[in-house]
Amino acid sequence: MVRERRPEAVVTHSPDRNLRFVFMQHPDHLATGAAVLAAVYPDARNPYAFPELREEGLAPWEASSVWLFGGPPTAQDRVVDVTEVLPEKVRACSAHGSQLAMLDRGVEDELRGFLGGTAREHGLPEGRLAEVYAVVDTR
Repeated sequence: MVRERRPEAVVTHSPDRNLRFVFMQHPDHLATGAAVLAAVYPDARNPYAFPELREEGLAPWEASSVWLFGGPPTAQDRVVDVTEVLPEKVRACSAHGSQLAMLDRGVEDELRGFLGGTAREHGLPEGRLAEVYAVVDTR
């Protein structure tokens, strides 16, 4: 997918646990983060990895960064105000039907609580919502 879509940046789960929110760190999330990170670097840019992709016309590609979410706080170095995209986040999270039964409140309330706490923790004004990432430069 990296060679096909040719992204500038890739967003994925962190392969490292955040022990403050261990309940959000299922083994499949951690494995996904590790697999995506390996796909971006070194695999997608390595002309000798997956020669069959080159034969299909998918040349090596260098995404310049990977944005990891959910990892340890000490690794998080980018705060993003996501207040304006809350409706899209609610729709996306609501699509995960198997996860909704675990929520104490509705999807929007859960997101507002979690993202609002993140915003406050990182000094954003009251009423703002934020996510934090560890941005890995892969160039």
